[in-house]
Amino acid sequence: MPQKRKKKQPPQVRRDPMSKTSVDHTCMVIRKILRVYGFDPAIFDRFSKQQRRLICLLKAESPRFRVEEGHRVPGRLVDFVAESTHRFLRNNCFGDESVGLSFLELATYGVAFSMVVMNARELGVLRPEQAEIFDRLVERFKDDRVNDDLIPVSTHIRQTVMMISKVNFRIYGYNWRFENKKGKSYISSTVFLSSEEPKTIRFSYNGKDRTAFRVRAGRNISLPAYDAKIDRWFIFHKDEKPFVYLDIFIQSHALQRAKERIDIFPAHQKNYYVMEPLLYMHRVAYTISGRPLLECYTQDGDQVVRFGYFPFVIRNRRLIVMTFLPLVSEEVVEGASLHRELGLQKEDTKFLEMDKLSFFLTVDFEQIPVLKRALERTGIRHLMRYAAKHPDMQFRMNRQKTQLVKKFFERKAEYESTILNDMTNQ
Repeated sequence: MPQKRKKKQPPQVRRDPMSKTSVDHTCMVIRKILRVYGFDPAIFDRFSKQQRRLICLLKAESPRFRVEEGHRVPGRLVDFVAESTHRFLRNNCFGDESVGLSFLELATYGVAFSMVVMNARELGVLRPEQAEIFDRLVERFKDDRVNDDLIPVSTHIRQTVMMISKVNFRIYGYNWRFENKKGKSYISSTVFLSSEEPKTIRFSYNGKDRTAFRVRAGRNISLPAYDAKIDRWFIFHKDEKPFVYLDIFIQSHALQRAKERIDIFPAHQKNYYVMEPLLYMHRVAYTISGRPLLECYTQDGDQVVRFGYFPFVIRNRRLIVMTFLPLVSEEVVEGASLHRELGLQKEDTKFLEMDKLSFFLTVDFEQIPVLKRALERTGIRHLMRYAAKHPDMQFRMNRQKTQLVKKFFERKAEYESTILNDMTNQ
């Protein structure tokens, strides 16, 4: 049976950059650009109609996403990064929000306008007052000012490629290039995604041969892939010389445990929240016995919100993360406080699933005052307040779970009361 022939899609026609609608829209955006950079938008009217049309002629395309030649990035991940970035570009404003200049407009019209400003001579002869305006604009837009102001977009892309990276599988990075081809009236804007294969080591621990993966971030525009390191002095302080750096590695077991216990985020965000504190801004904590740990945390303004801790060993200038401790572990400050105040055992916290962060967002602690008071005296309260401000972390209260936890503490209180009465009667 002959196959049906697919209909040919008509070629996409690039909108005429010199149409009245296009020019009027570009003029409107340029006036917003002038406002956010501290100029009176009325100065644009000091140019003739033909000069304004020439200023509006150059266009910059919305960023396209491609895979760097010779690299491997699955198409679904390319689409994920592209959709996330375009959402950020559309929904966030640069400068004074009342002006309403989106990052998308800055990355398109702003890039094109700054390039026109830096090549003002191509507009022909300018009157003295026009030349003076361009001199002021050149002073403002020199040294790649617009590219620097797009750093929040670059940061978003960096965070997004961290979300799709897996240190034990493949690390992704990116480069963002603008190109104005000779004779063309538009600037191409392309984000090239790149990949890095994992690097591993073998080491021995408790008589067993194990594998660990180097903690690293992919390419960040002009910066090559970055290997995580930490100064040994930062961990131990005393009797250590500064600037003796340890390479950071992690076992797959630690990654699995972390993702099981940081269950309040989607899978791609788990990657980010696990890897980000290992790559940058290390924070060292200590167990009750004084053993050093690396914190798994995020920053909420001036407040540190902890998700758990990374125990590690050191082998030949290598810091190797072995596992992940939850906040309720009796080895760490928060957990030790809860165990002591509530009389909990390790088996109790596992039974109640307190070792998962979702516990603190699905149980109605108003019905369990004794547990609420204990939590308020630990750093876990910061997690609950952080979650209340972030819709992506919102979990519905689980009535059955709440009743289970409530009955557990009620029965525990009854049992302890009975024991106390028996001791008193004796």
